[in-house]
Amino acid sequence: MTFLRRDRSKEPGNEKRQAHSPHAERKTAGAKTVFSQCSMLFALCILANAIPLHADDVFSISGRLDLHGVYAIDPDSVKEDPSLTARMQLDAQKSQWRVHSWIEGGWDGTVRSPRRDHSILKSFDEVYQDNTPYLEFKELYVERSLASLDLRVGIQRFSWGRLDEYPVNDLFNPWDYTQFIVRPIEERKIGVPSISATMGRMDWTYQLVWVPWLVPYRLPKPNERWSVISAGTALSNIPDAEVILQEPDLPSRTLGNGSAGFRIQRMGEIEWAVNLFHGYDPRPVFKTTALRVMESQAGLVIDPGFVPSFHKITSIGLDGAAVKGDWSLRGEAAYTLSRAFDIRQELWGYPDVLVPGVTPLNPVEIERDTIDYGIAADYRLIEDCMLTLQAQQTVIVDRPATLFEREIETILLANLRVQWMNQKIETNLNLAYNPEHGASMVRPSMYYVFNDSWKAGIIGLLLDGPPQSIFGRYAKNDQIEMVMVYSW
Repeated sequence: MTFLRRDRSKEPGNEKRQAHSPHAERKTAGAKTVFSQCSMLFALCILANAIPLHADDVFSISGRLDLHGVYAIDPDSVKEDPSLTARMQLDAQKSQWRVHSWIEGGWDGTVRSPRRDHSILKSFDEVYQDNTPYLEFKELYVERSLASLDLRVGIQRFSWGRLDEYPVNDLFNPWDYTQFIVRPIEERKIGVPSISATMGRMDWTYQLVWVPWLVPYRLPKPNERWSVISAGTALSNIPDAEVILQEPDLPSRTLGNGSAGFRIQRMGEIEWAVNLFHGYDPRPVFKTTALRVMESQAGLVIDPGFVPSFHKITSIGLDGAAVKGDWSLRGEAAYTLSRAFDIRQELWGYPDVLVPGVTPLNPVEIERDTIDYGIAADYRLIEDCMLTLQAQQTVIVDRPATLFEREIETILLANLRVQWMNQKIETNLNLAYNPEHGASMVRPSMYYVFNDSWKAGIIGLLLDGPPQSIFGRYAKNDQIEMVMVYSW
């Protein structure tokens, strides 16, 4: 997709149009979300304090501070300010009751233009969030343990499946894509208000999860470093142009618009599980309306005409793991009904020349069934040296020619982790490759451990591939990152 130039030959002489701003509506919705989250925290604290004390009560707190500084290798890459992230975990155990929280906050250096009216607390109902400084409850729940049953209510994160980075059965938690690739999967997960029940019987474990309403994934804006849509990025690169993204209309918070799942797990020499999920797909997909180009005193105001879209899926999956000597084998597979995809972006209908006005865009969503499967192996080469190899594929059933994805999409992963000098130096080499499009990622890192609390490191990141591929869309984001970590 190319935007050749701004054509002034058809512009009205003196007409100036102002773009509608959704900030007032967002502010109201954000205030409601802040109130609901604070109310939940207050209710959980009251409940915890009301529980009788016993001799075996336990209270623990741990945390971590991370300071990040990024140097962008490509001069055309969007710049990023230093970031500071603070995480704190708190557990309070009183007899058969437990309160657990994981709180994260700090300054996000990837945010380019934060709103003046933004809340410090991240919300459950916005896709584009530019909070900095910010505060987020990754987890906050009350747990009640009975003889063989554990009940949890609150903000939770789940880990279904066995694969690293892209587990196909792990569908309850949407991801935060604002720093995609540079953050590990557990940090990308967004906690969701939910109720879960886990029951153990001998070697069997049964888990039932209900998420009463949709919590959307989070995406960066087109002018930010990790933007996922090349069309929006191209528009934001036009001189004197402001791109305004619209928040999607989320499904109403009714019982019919939740997500639910059931997992049966069998322990033994070979651990295996069956997973059933029905609910909203956490993977990003978009729908189009119309491209709107308006004039303002500062230049052009552009509504790119695409908004996040949300689709319900049904997934039936299997996963398993086994250990044999120095080898650990893991695998999982899933059949998914009605997964949504977007067609290639050059077919969305954007014009080559931008002029003020409205341009209808083509429908871009297609639903297809998919088969996902993968296998991983971990092998301890020597003491303090671990090698992980993983391969996974997605098969698109009855794939149309308009998709960028091929009928079979493959991701190959390799990770080599080595500790040196009595674990004073930690090195890691992470490689990923998508052979269908020739997209690749190389991520080496090295940390020096000063003591149990302090360590510092340097991380490299090299990305390559076509503009719409999983790694190629970030091809300009090659970087060197310096990290300082303090933990307690």
